Amino acid sequence: MINLHFQDISRKIKNKPAALPLVFTSFMLLVGNYGCVKQAQVETQLEIKNVQILSSNSLYRVNGSTNLPESSRVTVTAVRYLRPTAEQPGALLNSDANTKRSILARQIVQVKQGKWQADLNLWQVAPNGSFEEEWQANQIQMKLTPESDVTFIATFDPVGQWEKSDNHKSQEKLKLENYRLEGKLVRFTNEGEKYAQVSQTLSIPLPTGKTTPSLPQPEDLNGGWGNRYQILPEPKVTRSTLIAPAKSRQTNASLLSSEFLR
Repeated sequence: MINLHFQDISRKIKNKPAALPLVFTSFMLLVGNYGCVKQAQVETQLEIKNVQILSSNSLYRVNGSTNLPESSRVTVTAVRYLRPTAEQPGALLNSDANTKRSILARQIVQVKQGKWQADLNLWQVAPNGSFEEEWQANQIQMKLTPESDVTFIATFDPVGQWEKSDNHKSQEKLKLENYRLEGKLVRFTNEGEKYAQVSQTLSIPLPTGKTTPSLPQPEDLNGGWGNRYQILPEPKVTRSTLIAPAKSRQTNASLLSSEFLR
């Protein structure tokens, strides 16, 4: 393509030696524009390499790779989809419109040398000590039927990069122009913003077993307000005992030792 443009320009200025600088300038502009277009069309790579279970049945490690710039932040999420049961009136079991999703775990990780890694704990402990997933603590979602699979999703959002880097050596904000997303992994938000996303699905059974429940904390009650109706007693203030000043004497006798200023 560049050769065709160059030949066309050369043909027009044939037998005009004075126009040679114009030929050189035009050629350099074409090469520069062509290089910029090729750079903008580099396909975005974001891949989940593997998902492996760790020592606990609820802890999973997600490893991935990407060609995104160093220190880019990738959000890794574990999701279980919930569908309406057959007993619910008007429920379309195979309709995605009625499908709910429960986020079991989420972690934001940074890209290091083209790789990233996230550890996700899919279970939590119920007040009675039973292991459960997030949606099982919701009575409304308990009426839905969970799918047998858990989907691990890795998402890169360029707009979400406008935060300070965790690198203590450089607290500069990551520049949005460094992220030109292209390729089949690119999605669009409702506002038309680009983001890249990839997923991998595994068959993971529901939690089983029990453990010793932890004591409830005030932030776990009443939406974080605790028991506001309880009036806690005020702490006792210890006061030092003061010695009453001695009564003044009407006398011309010499002062006692206790009457001297200390």
